Amino acid sequence: MKRLIFVTLAGPVLAVAALTGCANVLHHAASPAATRATASATQATASAAQATAAAAAAAQASARITCSEQSTWDKRGAASVTALYADTGALSADGSAGNLPGVAKAGRILASDAIAAAALPLPPIDPGSWKTLTVDYAAAGSAIAGGDLSGAVPQLEAGNSAISAFSGATGKC
Repeated sequence: MKRLIFVTLAGPVLAVAALTGCANVLHHAASPAATRATASATQATASAAQATAAAAAAAQASARITCSEQSTWDKRGAASVTALYADTGALSADGSAGNLPGVAKAGRILASDAIAAAALPLPPIDPGSWKTLTVDYAAAGSAIAGGDLSGAVPQLEAGNSAISAFSGATGKC
């Protein structure tokens, strides 16, 4: 009486043991073919693990280089980031206080600082968010300075989202 037992091994290897009246698989020695298949699967798994480790090491080295480049960029760009945060804070404070002349002034400063920030070289980390925040803040500041407060809201919100994404990305270094 033969019973087939399927045992799943590491990786995609499937071993079939044909048992002839034994109580379980442990009473049989592995066949040479099964041993070779298991060894091949183990080698394939080890090779894949080595490739994954090498890729991870390369990614870490690349991240260190990028973070080093970002650190260099920060020496010039940090003042712009700080100014944009200060500008949006002043805009919010003047808006909450109902100070319309202060809101208009904060809008002009925001537009000016965003244009100056856009003139910097692109940062190595998340340049897309940097482009977005400078364009949106410049548009929002110009609209606010021109008295179009409600028209500036979408650009201001997009700029706020972009500066949060940029700060989050650069904060990982």
